[in-house]
Amino acid sequence: MVHHISNRMQKSTQDGHLLLLLAITLLALSNTSCRAIRNAVPVIQNEMANAAFYQEYSQILGYELQGTEHPELVREVSTWLGTPHLMGGTTRQGADCSGFVGEVFRTVFQINLPRTSAAMALVSRSIPKDQLQDGDLVFFITRKGGKVSHVGIYLSNGRFVHVSSRRGVMVSRLNESFFVRSFYKAGRVR
Repeated sequence: MVHHISNRMQKSTQDGHLLLLLAITLLALSNTSCRAIRNAVPVIQNEMANAAFYQEYSQILGYELQGTEHPELVREVSTWLGTPHLMGGTTRQGADCSGFVGEVFRTVFQINLPRTSAAMALVSRSIPKDQLQDGDLVFFITRKGGKVSHVGIYLSNGRFVHVSSRRGVMVSRLNESFFVRSFYKAGRVR
């Protein structure tokens, strides 16, 4: 019940921000020419469409997007949510972590990555964790032996999307204790 009320309040606040933006823009344009107003309308419509896009996908992904994330990446990973884990899989019927990451990168960025998480780690340029951007890769050592065994795609706000062996494709937080303990590196390939 509290969560439902909170979601309604958040949507109401976001709608209020959009109306305020529209009102301020119209007020600013009230002393300008009709031509300037006509030119501004598509900009306002575009801003409202962007806000609606990120609001919709925030609900789908389960956390508030910043509004700066790569829209095709957001859209693509959303279509994979809930896909079950399948060792060696690369489709929405079942995928493992590197199969999922490889397919998303091929679709969104037209980049062909190696097939395993360890090989992906080798071809990615290491970056500081505090400089992660949407589309960067996050690597983990989840098994004994010291070899990279898991990969996910960073989204924003400390969240990344990956394939859990139990829950399939899902969004997780980098600050969860398991991922803090097993984190190996952040990498960029684009």
